Amino acid sequence: MTNTSKERPITLHVYNFGSVFGNRKIIKGEDKTTTLYFMQNTRSSMHWTFDLHADGADGPLLCRAQSSYHGPPLLSEVNHGPTILSMTAVRKPVKMERKRGAFNGTVFFEGPDQKEYRWQTTARLFSAAMECLDAEDVLIATYRVTSMSVTKDGVLMVQPSGKFMLDLLVATSLAMRTPNN
Repeated sequence: MTNTSKERPITLHVYNFGSVFGNRKIIKGEDKTTTLYFMQNTRSSMHWTFDLHADGADGPLLCRAQSSYHGPPLLSEVNHGPTILSMTAVRKPVKMERKRGAFNGTVFFEGPDQKEYRWQTTARLFSAAMECLDAEDVLIATYRVTSMSVTKDGVLMVQPSGKFMLDLLVATSLAMRTPNN
């Protein structure tokens, strides 16, 4: 199901820069010059974390995310658990997790409206994308991964129906794009 309103989606451009052990992303507006968000990612052998700031590296902290354990198996089995996002505007943490039987990379989370949303990946021969859908399969956002580019990671398009949770959609899409290993 697609957007039927006259309102245009918000388009954000995501750019990479960083090193092997850390990763930073700058998220710019539709004009490709205005910095709207800044993400700093760090990784250890056990998990990754990232901080998402508004307006650049020195801007206010919007979100701190931490993956579950991703180290070697201990005692024959490891429960990898959810990725936890601590949004500064939301009192309770947001959990991003796969549900039992979701083997296709689909990750579920609860929005600020207490409704369930999911990011699901779609891959084609020369392109990859993620779609955020609500429980009624209404498209909330799309993240198109940029192929053949070193500096640009992708484009996040948020439909008018998802504008109320823009910061959360940016954070969850970046968490989906952060490799677990």
